[in-house]
Amino acid sequence: MSDAFASEFEDLFRATYRAAVRRVRDKRDRLSPETVALLDHLAAAGPLTAGELAKHIDRAPSTLSEMVDHLADKGLLTRDRDPADARRSLIWLTDEGHSALLDARTVLDQTLLASAAAGLRADQRQALIESLRALVVQLRGDVR
Repeated sequence: MSDAFASEFEDLFRATYRAAVRRVRDKRDRLSPETVALLDHLAAAGPLTAGELAKHIDRAPSTLSEMVDHLADKGLLTRDRDPADARRSLIWLTDEGHSALLDARTVLDQTLLASAAAGLRADQRQALIESLRALVVQLRGDVR
């Protein structure tokens, strides 16, 4: 049973992915992997000075400064004075930066999924979500 289940699940998972993958129409609207990594790191680490961020992402300060300037110009990052030391600036994500990072992490087309799910009965949607949650718990080895 488990081999047949695994095979069918994989087929259905791939079909779901192919049908619902989010497509970016204009590649210029997509953040580069390096930009996503930088924003991701800031989101996880919190505000950092330019020197700290350069060390964290292993970039030369001059390269990092260019990146930060570019992302600040796009409204994704801000430089704020460090309240503990006015000589230093802290680099942090703006609200737009947080939104752009969330958008960059989104793999599936949420609108398309919601539309498709609307064609299911409420009990089917709930059973699907509960089943997927239970499968994730088993895959992680979580005990709840």
